[in-house]
Amino acid sequence: MTGNSDAMNRTVADIVRLVRRPGRLLLTGAAVPVGVFALLALLLGLEAERWTGWLPLVLAGVLAVPVVVLAVRRRRLQRVTEGLADRPVTIPGSGVVVVVEGRTQGPADETLAAWGEAAAEGRVRTARWLPRVEAAQRAAVRAAGGTVNAPYLKDDLRVTLVAFLGTVAAIPLGVLGAFASAFALLLR
Repeated sequence: MTGNSDAMNRTVADIVRLVRRPGRLLLTGAAVPVGVFALLALLLGLEAERWTGWLPLVLAGVLAVPVVVLAVRRRRLQRVTEGLADRPVTIPGSGVVVVVEGRTQGPADETLAAWGEAAAEGRVRTARWLPRVEAAQRAAVRAAGGTVNAPYLKDDLRVTLVAFLGTVAAIPLGVLGAFASAFALLLR
């Protein structure tokens, strides 16, 4: 491992530990209204005489997808980062200095070169959707020295970001759908 990956691993482990409770609150805050919406939509669909009565249940299912995806991604990230902060830290400058063609190259030069390569990788935007997020992830993988040193970067961050935004949007939409379904059940 390099100093870059050690620093990134410690930082990511601390961030994951810091956002553990807010992440759980977000998922609970989205799962409850979406679950209530799905339950009321199921009751509405069971009493329906036409196929359109099942549309609220389909909408509740669509709202549940990003919540489930974010919950799976969150659990996977927590599992991968559990032991990262406990690993020993590689201190730059404690390595071997290599002489190449009359020029000395130490760990600080390697770190600087890795950050330069990561910056160059971050400027290349080849993805069709959310290209900056994909470029930032590739740059972070390059700076860490690959996904072996940073296993939390294996998952596509674009999917996680879209799932997060969908989960945030599912809260008010789930509440609105639950109220609309309850109102429709009361009118019957």
